[in-house]
Amino acid sequence: MDGHGDLSGNPSAETLAALLTARQLECLQLAAEGHASAEIGRRLGLSARTIDDHLAVACRRLGVRSRIQAVAIALTVGLIRPPVA
Repeated sequence: MDGHGDLSGNPSAETLAALLTARQLECLQLAAEGHASAEIGRRLGLSARTIDDHLAVACRRLGVRSRIQAVAIALTVGLIRPPVA
């Protein structure tokens, strides 16, 4: 699990927040708002590849396979805000 502990059970928001960098959370927030990697990259001044890397590491640290799953976890525990309609 990438040396970051076991996420079995119901980890707290604090536990999950400790696994992720501010940049990874920022990428998850923008992904939750429906932005593709290229758009997130433009907003943050990074390449789409770098965004994909940030999201891939966040997925590994959260123990999931997709950015959708990572966003769902982050939303569920309150690490990111729900998108505004």
